[in-house]
Amino acid sequence: MRNPVRPVAAAALAVALTATACSGDSTDDNPPDSSTSASATASESAAPEVVTKATLGKVTGKLPKKEGAHLKEAIGSVVDAWFDAAFTAGDYPRGDFHDAFPGFTTGARQEAVHDRKLMSNADIGKRIDSVEASKRRVRIDVLAVRRKPVGVTARVVLDFATTGKVERHLEVKGRLFLTRNDDGWRVFGYDMTKGGAR
Repeated sequence: MRNPVRPVAAAALAVALTATACSGDSTDDNPPDSSTSASATASESAAPEVVTKATLGKVTGKLPKKEGAHLKEAIGSVVDAWFDAAFTAGDYPRGDFHDAFPGFTTGARQEAVHDRKLMSNADIGKRIDSVEASKRRVRIDVLAVRRKPVGVTARVVLDFATTGKVERHLEVKGRLFLTRNDDGWRVFGYDMTKGGAR
C-alpha cells in the first residue's frame, strides 16, 4: 500500500534532492555522516527500548557539520514523535488515532488521518495488546542553501511486532518530506508502505 505525495511542493523537493544529489556541490566539510544519534522520544514515560538510529545521507549544497548534527537531532525527534504516537506508544487495544501525527502540517495531518490504516496502527489497534519495536531508523537527505538546510527527505524504517488477537511482524517504510517553519521542522508530505517485515 502506497500513498502518493499529494502536495506539489513535495514532488518538487523530491525531484530537487534526487536530481542534484550527485552534482558534487557537497564539500569536504559535509560528507555523509555515518554517526548516529539517539533522538528524544515523544514521551519520557513511554520511551521505547529500541532507540532511533539517525544518519545523514545525501547532502545537496554545503552544510557544516554542526548544522548536520543539529539536523539529525531535530528530524529524529519529529520522526520519533510520529513512530510513538502512531505505532509503538500508548495503551492497546485502542481505536482512536486522530492524534497520531504530531509534527505534521495541517494539510499533511488531514491526509494522514484519511490514510490512518497506512500511517498508524488504526487497522489493527483494537485487536492488539502490545507493540514492541525491533528497528527504528531514519536516513536524512538534505537540500542546503547558504549553508542552511531548507528541505529534507527522511527515509524511515520502523519494524515492530504485535501481540494479542493479531500477532504480526510489521514494517513501515518510506519517505517523509519536511520543511522548516516558525514551529520547526514539519512533515508536509509522505510516500509510505506498510506490510510484513522481512
